[in-house]
Amino acid sequence: MILIIARVFRMRKTNKLVSTFIALIVLASCTSTSDSTSTNGSSLATTSDSVVAGLPVIAVTYSVIGDIVSQLVGDNASVNVVIPDGQDPHDFQPSAKDIETINNAALVVSNGLEFEEGLEEALENIADSSGNIFMIGDHITVRKIEDGDDDHGDDHKDDDHGDEHGSGDPHLWLSPATMLEMLPALTTALSQATGADLSAEATALTTKLQDLDGEVESIINGLSECNLVSGHDEMGYFADRYGCEVIGVIIPSFTTTSEATAGEIAELKKQVEQNKVPAIFTGLGVSPDTATQLAKELGIKAVTLSTHYLDGAANYQEFILKLTNQIAEALG
Repeated sequence: MILIIARVFRMRKTNKLVSTFIALIVLASCTSTSDSTSTNGSSLATTSDSVVAGLPVIAVTYSVIGDIVSQLVGDNASVNVVIPDGQDPHDFQPSAKDIETINNAALVVSNGLEFEEGLEEALENIADSSGNIFMIGDHITVRKIEDGDDDHGDDHKDDDHGDEHGSGDPHLWLSPATMLEMLPALTTALSQATGADLSAEATALTTKLQDLDGEVESIINGLSECNLVSGHDEMGYFADRYGCEVIGVIIPSFTTTSEATAGEIAELKKQVEQNKVPAIFTGLGVSPDTATQLAKELGIKAVTLSTHYLDGAANYQEFILKLTNQIAEALG
């Protein structure tokens, strides 16, 4: 909704001008953007949008988690997503307004596993100053890299948070079961931030996520094999939960800001051929030309997945089902 504030002057106006002014107010009041409200009626906005006056602001770093938060808080808060839907969270750089939004929020909800690389300094400052921040990675069973697999490290290994988060896979939202694991703690944090009893919303969302988990499992179980090759190392939680195997990745890293060597690409091609993988899944942060050329050389399909943002999905459940159906269709 666009709020129009007008200064009223005492002056004569013709009926035509008055009618025009009224029409403009009606038009403005009926105008809204598709990303400003979630499907459950709560206020869900990016940092460029206005928030609802009088409601506490929950700042969430990216859209997929933003929707889960929105489903929990309902109309008890404004949910403000910092990273615009469609931008790569791995290399997003915040504006001064983004930092202000984070600093002034009643609660900040972040990934917690150094996923939002451009926001790490701001998030760490809040944590170090005992600010109100909820890091999902602190409330789940984190998928760790295998011993000796050093390619997945990052530039933050040696900082204060490195021992806790540096070696963990941050793509935790790709398993509904992992979201269920952190849901009780997130509900508590949101209840404290909003002053609202969110137990009913938490119960409803728990049921939805349990149903979603079962539906994804049923779809993947319909495949004879679920061998995955992805753009970067992003499908681990999904694979672990639903019995898939990650054969290889184009960029052997948890972040899209890394690059693959010629030797790594050659080894990937060998693994794809040996395992008769029918499709390569790629997306954000990976050159479409690279994926297409690789698929062409191997004689298989290149399928683009939206793994890091909602991409038009109405909610988290629709996002996960779309992803799952794309995988099943490509591998079936």
